[in-house]
Amino acid sequence: MRIWKVFATLLTILSLILPADITLAASSKDGKKNSSHSQTQTKKASSPAKQAKSSGQKQSTSSKPSESKAKHGGKKATKKNSKAQALEAKAPVKVVAQPESNKGEFGVDTKAALVMDMETGHILFAQEPDLAIPPASLTKVLTLYILNELIQSGNLKPEQVIPVSQEASHAGGSTMRLRTGEQVTLDELMKGIAIASANDGCVAVAEYLGKGDTHPFVEAMNRKAKEIGMANSQFFNPNGLPADGQLTTARDMALLAQAYLKRFPQTLTMHSMTEFTHNNRVRHNSNSLLGKVEGVDGLKTGFVCASGFNIVVTARRGDTRLVAVVLGAKNRRIREREATRLIEEGFKIVAAQKQHEVKHVAMNPGASSPQ
Repeated sequence: MRIWKVFATLLTILSLILPADITLAASSKDGKKNSSHSQTQTKKASSPAKQAKSSGQKQSTSSKPSESKAKHGGKKATKKNSKAQALEAKAPVKVVAQPESNKGEFGVDTKAALVMDMETGHILFAQEPDLAIPPASLTKVLTLYILNELIQSGNLKPEQVIPVSQEASHAGGSTMRLRTGEQVTLDELMKGIAIASANDGCVAVAEYLGKGDTHPFVEAMNRKAKEIGMANSQFFNPNGLPADGQLTTARDMALLAQAYLKRFPQTLTMHSMTEFTHNNRVRHNSNSLLGKVEGVDGLKTGFVCASGFNIVVTARRGDTRLVAVVLGAKNRRIREREATRLIEEGFKIVAAQKQHEVKHVAMNPGASSPQ
């Protein structure tokens, strides 16, 4: 009985133990399966990620050409825009023609130019006649106008002795080499101003008349300029040395020359001189047209860096006198060449006008025959 009881107990224990082992084994197998399944799923899950990454790389790579196109297109657009801007920049500027700016059939290689029939005041040719330019030594024509006016009125005499101050003797630019304390006649100083373009001579006479101050003389110059009709000119010294705001125009200079020569025709004797000597120093007239161009007997040249080479020149042929103005030539040679052309063309224009008038009178049926 005891054996059977022991045997029954063992069976009971075994029955209790064996299902648990089997369950554990099954669950172990299932765990392994689940683990491998989850690993497989993990691998599968990671595979799309890799695919996505790979796809992203491909997309990134494939997007480069489009970006390149976009950049290239942007460059093209920029080029187009810059080209359009360049075309706009090159667009012609609308220029307003100056009054009486008549270039005729030829132009002049200078900043401004004008030819006038002095007797009638008729402008035969004009190129930028109202362009403001520093006058340089053309200023001296106005200085000489004031001095001749004072002589004409009896307030000065050609033999008047003028003392030379230190300031006058130290004037820069072209001079007649005046010395401090020197006593020089007005006539001598005027010749020096007209022929040698003496800056020191201008200061000497202006100081003398202004009792040591040049300003009263300069004020008289500006009053006279306005009286003559020089509407666009302003002067700050008597010689034309550089000064801020000191300006003139071709038209104004022609008006000055016309008024000066009509009132003081005797001055051409002085202006036509080719050289001048003072203190044993010979100075040559810089008007190179004297003796080269028929009929030229004056008037004045000038130069400062701000303007270039200037000249007011006058010539007489027959009963016609012309005044030509050149402002802003690049050098002396161009100044001489263009001034010569203006004189020659001016006389041709006058001759053509006179010929036309003769033809017109001859063809006029209403014209009475001479008695």
